[in-house]
Amino acid sequence: MRALVLGGTGLLGRALVLEARQRGFEIISAARSNSDHNIDLCEDAALDHLLGALSPDLVINAAAIVNLAACEADPQLAHRLNARPAEVLAHWSSATNTPFVQVSTDHFFDGGGDAKHDEQAPITLLNTYARSKYAGEEYALQSDHALVVRTSLAGFHPDGRGFAHWAMDALHNHKPLTLFDDFYGSIIDVHSFSEALFELLNKDARGLFNLASSDVSSKKGFTLGLANAANIKLDWAQNGSVRGLMPRRARSLGLDVQKAETALGRALPGRDAVCAKLITEWETLS
Repeated sequence: MRALVLGGTGLLGRALVLEARQRGFEIISAARSNSDHNIDLCEDAALDHLLGALSPDLVINAAAIVNLAACEADPQLAHRLNARPAEVLAHWSSATNTPFVQVSTDHFFDGGGDAKHDEQAPITLLNTYARSKYAGEEYALQSDHALVVRTSLAGFHPDGRGFAHWAMDALHNHKPLTLFDDFYGSIIDVHSFSEALFELLNKDARGLFNLASSDVSSKKGFTLGLANAANIKLDWAQNGSVRGLMPRRARSLGLDVQKAETALGRALPGRDAVCAKLITEWETLS
């Protein structure tokens, strides 16, 4: 079975490629550079050509601009990369009866603290990133063969990007830490996410699913979880708030994963299990 991963060199894309190979897929990655197929996903014709040339049995779209400030600086570019490819994929998917996955986000909820939001919860769009990702969902769901997954991810990329690398570097090197105690989410590590995603695909899951940790934790709580898993006494961090940050962002990003757990027939990992897995990966990389 041939699978195409768009954004295959990113944090999630690399984990998806690894998981697919372990499951025996013929895996092809596509990204702007350093991939099997270098492509500008903002160009509809380029994506159409790639799909036609490869005729994949599955496409996973993990490409996105996730930097909130970058999205605000160029809303048109944010839409072209975070939303428009999903529309192209939906048309292709419907025409060829081929499944595809649109990886979405959790940046749709605000004001609920540590509440868990299911797939029917009301949406609040506070910035360009959220608007572009939600548009991507709507485009994707035009195809009956689409699986849209909302999530919050952590992992380690060779270039050192991302929250997990920043947190582990600060913890091990006793760097100053300001931890948000009013920003909540359901963070899952990219490898647990990738494993669960392919399980859902094996069960022919379609439509909208939350696929994340089974717990909701503040960024402060999650970082403390990492410290505990690493046997580090974190006693030097300061509390902070996201209220004054720009661009404005949603703060209550917890996801209810009962629908996914029912489809999987198993529980998704909680915060402590996710933190333990991240620590194991960090130690392997160090």
